[in-house]
Amino acid sequence: MQMRTRLDTMLTLSDMPSPLAFSASQIMGIAGAIFIVYIIASIIYNIYFHPLSKYPGPKITAISRLPLIYSTITGNTWRFTDRLHAHYGSIVRIAPDEIATTSSGAWKDIYTTKPLMPKDPFSQTPPMNGAESLFTAAGETHHRIRKNFINAFSDRALKDQSPIIESYANLLMTRLRREIVKSPDGKVDMAKYYGYATLDIIADLTFGESFYGLEGDNEHSWILGFFLGAKFGSVRNSLSRFHPIDKIFGWIFLRLTAKNRARSWQVATDKISRRLEMGDLGASRSDFITPVVGRLDETQQKGITRKELNTNGLAVVIAGCQLTTVALATSTYLLMRYPETLKRLTEEIRGSFKLEADITIPSTMNLPYLAAVINETLRIHHPTPINLPRVVPPEGQMIDGHWIPGGNIIGVNLQNIQNDPANWVEPRIFHPERFLPESDSRYQKRFDKDDKQAFQPFSVGGRNCMGGKVFLAEARVILSKMVWNFDFDMVDSNDWNWMDQKAYLVFEPKALMVKLKEKA
Repeated sequence: MQMRTRLDTMLTLSDMPSPLAFSASQIMGIAGAIFIVYIIASIIYNIYFHPLSKYPGPKITAISRLPLIYSTITGNTWRFTDRLHAHYGSIVRIAPDEIATTSSGAWKDIYTTKPLMPKDPFSQTPPMNGAESLFTAAGETHHRIRKNFINAFSDRALKDQSPIIESYANLLMTRLRREIVKSPDGKVDMAKYYGYATLDIIADLTFGESFYGLEGDNEHSWILGFFLGAKFGSVRNSLSRFHPIDKIFGWIFLRLTAKNRARSWQVATDKISRRLEMGDLGASRSDFITPVVGRLDETQQKGITRKELNTNGLAVVIAGCQLTTVALATSTYLLMRYPETLKRLTEEIRGSFKLEADITIPSTMNLPYLAAVINETLRIHHPTPINLPRVVPPEGQMIDGHWIPGGNIIGVNLQNIQNDPANWVEPRIFHPERFLPESDSRYQKRFDKDDKQAFQPFSVGGRNCMGGKVFLAEARVILSKMVWNFDFDMVDSNDWNWMDQKAYLVFEPKALMVKLKEKA
């Protein structure tokens, strides 16, 4: 009986097909079923069991990073996260492994606590020549590069650099007068000419020579070309987690922008070579290259390499002109949109100086309403409305009272934190008065409710923007000279949507048509 049973069992097993006997369709079906089970299990895990599952946010962002990626590709990341904060509060889950916060206390805990949390590597665009920049370098490499440039951005250096900045501010005024004469109705695209001025300034400070955008009737498209690079870089970064899509897109990007990138690199390399040949010019000239003249070090021990100098030189020029252009154009738009504010600034500027020659970087430092206008511009429409993502250390970290498990990502979006109604009174309305000293008669008591600690336009900590002082110097002297020399008004007084712009790392360049005339 036992023999028969064993025999029957063996016959039954022998009738079953071996794994090799499965058809291709059966194998595909099994693989598909396993994949579906995996997806369902991942969805359940991400929503209910992931270390970030306790944080609020829509289920779709808990399940997938695709909504965040889509917002980046369409240039609407800051709008996407703003809507999430409006619905869910100051801390929100914007991707399965990423948190965004608009809490002012997060600035210190995320960006200054030692050791510094590293940048999210997927948010960085790899340098084209293989050499790191201040924006992409990490750890000791970042410290070494920053140390070599830091003296070029000090108060003393800015004092020496002031004549260069002021000379281009004067050139801008001269160019605008020529444009008024050429235009029968006085219409001028201020965004374009601010772009020419800021690029000439930052290029001269970096390369030792400008792009000559303000000379004669010169025209160029460098600003638009730089933005195209920022746009492709932003999209590429958002896809970098999805291999091989990122490689495919990267290849397409390199093909499409090869000519533009080659031109940029060649111009930067040639200009830096010429500046290095000038050597240390001593008291006659101070710029961003001065501290590294004669100190290039290919061993990467103390100085920086020539490739690193090329990378950082071009990066500084691109960032320096784009951000300042957006800020100046935005400030001009808001001043025209709020005539009473423009009137107050005009009274301060024209009442503080007898001659235009008196308007300098040092002389504009103590103008409270001018400073308030610039700060409020940065608050209401930051040129780089991006997240600043950092990777939480493996052991986890407390961020402004919230425990964030290790290995996840957390960051502050500059635009969101500076427009959050929880941090600001009437956050979408242009109120420079909020940044005046409380002793100023124009200050309004209701702005005591503003959380000024939320306002960190140049970030904080060891990776903050070194160029903040240079930017403020440019903004002060150019705005002051604009208000001193010209009366201006909007071409389209019904345009309330000029600031409705897409953003890819920076806000997209947009023409600002202004009726410009010399003051009476």
